[in-house]
Amino acid sequence: MDAREQISWMDCPTCGGLVAVSWRDGDPIAVDCAAGCLLRVDRVPLLAGGRHRAGRPDDAEQMASILEDAVLETTEAYGLSDPRVAAALVADAWVDILREEGRSTRLVGQATAAVREVGDQLHRRQCATGSLDVGDSLTDIRVLVVDDHPLARLRLIEMLAGEADLSIVGVCGSGPQAVEAAAQLRPHVVCMDRYMPVADGLAASRALRAAEPDVRIILLDGGPAAPREDALAGADALVPEGAGRDALLRCLRTVARRGTDCPYCL
Repeated sequence: MDAREQISWMDCPTCGGLVAVSWRDGDPIAVDCAAGCLLRVDRVPLLAGGRHRAGRPDDAEQMASILEDAVLETTEAYGLSDPRVAAALVADAWVDILREEGRSTRLVGQATAAVREVGDQLHRRQCATGSLDVGDSLTDIRVLVVDDHPLARLRLIEMLAGEADLSIVGVCGSGPQAVEAAAQLRPHVVCMDRYMPVADGLAASRALRAAEPDVRIILLDGGPAAPREDALAGADALVPEGAGRDALLRCLRTVARRGTDCPYCL
């Protein structure tokens, strides 16, 4: 990002959602609504007439408040127990929006890092106040979601969210990230795409099995099934992407209790 370029956040005058405001040399140059509202800099009154209020680039307090609201709303909407997961979803949305607008890589990084930091802060607040939800119960199944496509990650979270005995503890976009996250988050089950560009599900399964012998691994497969290869890599189940929500939930619970009585267990 150019040294003179900054980003701040404000409420969308159309939908009330989150808007990113790009600035250069102290002047607003672009506005991007997370909900997709079409906005123009010269037609947003707050920017045109009052940028030194909520829209000014150095208004960190305003930015943090708006981002926190977005993360909390996402946490509630998807029934998540960990705000870091919700922050990852919000960050995914920002990546898509800013890249479509042609924003610089550094600007995208700054925006998503700010969202994830809010998630970390909310999680620390939960830990400090002892206000963690049922997702932290010892009886719950802790799940790590891994897929290189943001929409696929969101679809998986939608399939798993709202289940009283499941807690989504993290989301990752690659195999190497999954290995690192599993060491930190200690999931019981990793639900992972079998085909990823950086390190596919088989390579990630081998690395996970070596680093975390007790973790259970479910691979989601959209191509020709190769159960023997998956089993040799250390996966516990191979679920076709078209199997449906009920089938995935049944398999996840079976694998978590170390059972083998579902059609997708290896």
